[in-house]
Amino acid sequence: MERPTSIRRFEQWYLAGIALSLVGWAVDWSAMQARLAADSRTAAFGWMLSAMLVLSIAVSLLLWFFTARRGSVVAKWIVVVLAGLSVVRLLVDLPALLAGAMSVLSYAVGVATTLVNIAAAAMLFRADARVWFGEDVTGEVE
Repeated sequence: MERPTSIRRFEQWYLAGIALSLVGWAVDWSAMQARLAADSRTAAFGWMLSAMLVLSIAVSLLLWFFTARRGSVVAKWIVVVLAGLSVVRLLVDLPALLAGAMSVLSYAVGVATTLVNIAAAAMLFRADARVWFGEDVTGEVE
């Protein structure tokens, strides 16, 4: 089956979201390292930043693959839930932004990433995408 337009659009938005996420990591990297180094209990765990980045990319790419290339309904819903959680994260981060504990650039990248992820997730609910996932588009129960 040829991938429908909505799935191709999902793929474009989703991969753009991964790229923006990498920008966010780059913007926050030194601050995250400093926070870890500032506490003697976490100073030895600086290596975990790299591990978390690799894990984040790996999970994102697996979700992309199973959603855009294999039509997995489970992956679709994981993408949707993660997009929703990114909205929650923006709300949780807002007080930190207002208190000056988070940079405006970091928050702006987070907003952009969230918007792109929501746009990607929205593509998964169009009629041609529902066919891709093998979902009923007629509304009839057999």
